[in-house]
Amino acid sequence: MSYNYNSYLNVLKREFMLVIMAAVLLVVTFFIWVGVPVFIIGSAVASLTTSQFLVNLCISFSVAIIFSLYFLPINLKVAQDIAVTKKRNPYNSFIRIEIMWILVIAAILQIILSIILQ
Repeated sequence: MSYNYNSYLNVLKREFMLVIMAAVLLVVTFFIWVGVPVFIIGSAVASLTTSQFLVNLCISFSVAIIFSLYFLPINLKVAQDIAVTKKRNPYNSFIRIEIMWILVIAAILQIILSIILQ
């Protein structure tokens, strides 16, 4: 895990404009990456099931997937850096990084939703 952290630090030092662009886009498009999953996907899942946990889970994963799209350029650079160092396929490294991002963000959002809805 510390290797991924160091790789992210190296990429962010070299490509700091990607961070600035992602931060600006996240602020400007806040209602897209939060509103679409909450209002559209959440209501669609709620019409299919009565389980509030499943609705919250679907909202968390959809927000996490859309949120991770903003960091695709950064994650691609990190995946290339990791692939070169560990002599792996860059696509394999990229998929691992994206899955890690999605799971961590979904877990954080699920915790936040469970605290808010209590």
